[in-house]
Amino acid sequence: MGLRILDRMLRKASNKDASLHDRALDRGLAHLGDRLGLDAPPNDEPRRRAIAVVNAKPTHALARSLYYAPDMDGQADPGEVVWIMVNTNGPDKPPMERAIVVVGRAAHNILGLLISPDDAHKEEHNWLDIGAGAWDEASRQCWVRLDKVLEVPELHIRRQGAIIPRQRFERIANRLRKEYGWG
Repeated sequence: MGLRILDRMLRKASNKDASLHDRALDRGLAHLGDRLGLDAPPNDEPRRRAIAVVNAKPTHALARSLYYAPDMDGQADPGEVVWIMVNTNGPDKPPMERAIVVVGRAAHNILGLLISPDDAHKEEHNWLDIGAGAWDEASRQCWVRLDKVLEVPELHIRRQGAIIPRQRFERIANRLRKEYGWG
């Protein structure tokens, strides 16, 4: 009789541990899905996120080897497009979500170039036409800014699986190599 009670108690404890483990696993998977942008509803308002801590530097100051390596492995890689929440319109305006193309990494920070659909950049030498793509939900023609690199902590980005096509990335890379000393 004592063995059956002990056996029942052990089974209950085991089920309780499994339940705790399952909940922890579910929370971990939900967090990972959120970080990768897999759980974001399409065309929905950007979720309230922390304003990104952005450090803009002259492109030549961050020159490094440049390669195309988008990989949805949990870290943002060169060739991916990610989104950051930034204050761009002054203190009385709400923050905006902006797309950047990843061109490198620096420890736990990503290095990215700002993407803009503003056609005023058409004639500006420091902007390069990258066309329309997943980085603009209205499918407008966009430009990427070449003379400033944004350094952003990876924790402040949102990913949703957008990748810039290799040929467009190579056009960006060629300009960075030719005009800003990247390798």
